[in-house]
Amino acid sequence: MQSEKLKMKLEHWIEHNNSHAATFKKQAVEAGEMGFRDIETELLLAAEAMERAGSHLQKAREKLGCS
Repeated sequence: MQSEKLKMKLEHWIEHNNSHAATFKKQAVEAGEMGFRDIETELLLAAEAMERAGSHLQKAREKLGCS
């Protein structure tokens, strides 16, 4: 049962991170369109970091025996 709980948490975190990464990318485009290039860059870096975190969460999920 504990592994099922962990699986559910990992799935939630993966989805949550993906959502944040997508939001950061969208906001980066908007910031760039407004001329805030430095903010655009930071938001894109934040999105990349979320994607890297998501990759680690996915690996953890796979090690739990989920595909």
